[in-house]
Amino acid sequence: MAKNVHRVPKKQWCNWSKNAQHVFNQLYSLMGEVGLFLHPKSPKPKREHWKTTKWNAAWCAAQATDHKW
Repeated sequence: MAKNVHRVPKKQWCNWSKNAQHVFNQLYSLMGEVGLFLHPKSPKPKREHWKTTKWNAAWCAAQATDHKW
């Protein structure tokens, strides 16, 4: 089991494979850099909004890693 550094609910964290957990952690961390994912002319989102966006993207990636769609 990977370390749950972003505090995903334990029930869900344990439902993912180690690989999916790793994908969640890596993508969530990578998405800290807003400029990598937004058009350069788009307005910068509020911090709380971006946190939700990167959480949702990382969650979807973890789910897709385990083919749980």
